[in-house]
Amino acid sequence: MASADTPTQLLDRAQALVQSRGFNAFSYKDLAASVGIRTASIHYHFPTKGDLGLALMQRYHAGLDNLLTQLDQRRTSAKARLRGLMDAYAETEAQGAICLCGSLASDQETLGQDLSQAVTDYLDSTLQWVEKTLETGAASGEFDLSAKPGDLAVSLVASLQGALLLSRAADRGSIVGRVRRSFLHSLGVA
Repeated sequence: MASADTPTQLLDRAQALVQSRGFNAFSYKDLAASVGIRTASIHYHFPTKGDLGLALMQRYHAGLDNLLTQLDQRRTSAKARLRGLMDAYAETEAQGAICLCGSLASDQETLGQDLSQAVTDYLDSTLQWVEKTLETGAASGEFDLSAKPGDLAVSLVASLQGALLLSRAADRGSIVGRVRRSFLHSLGVA
């Protein structure tokens, strides 16, 4: 399989491997076998595993940016925007996967500096967007905040990341759905 779409196929398969096994739990040999190419072909596109990981995070972050932009443009209420973000986590949960960023964060100490920074940047973008959305909802009277927006943003993102792990570890129904209901209730909305 040598085509112009090889990098995309490699990224798609590598993302699935990271979200199911973890970054350090697969090799280029595993990736080559799953895509049907030689390991040398992967090195042509991504010379090191760090390069592959960085490309994965850049693509994942671009997807996040696109989602958040769409939510800001299409959703009229802060509640609807937060629900949209939580829906994205619910989709990941339904696939039996964990967040790519969450998976990489668990390997943070073994990642190169660029990849580690990309993980941090992704989390920072998510936290900033949630905080801004909470501030907007509070200013419009939509939310009754019981804590600082930044603290609530950390609480929500940590809960969503943890929900994916918990859901994967044990079949307890939709953990993300439970986080959504609890969080929105804490804001004074249903």
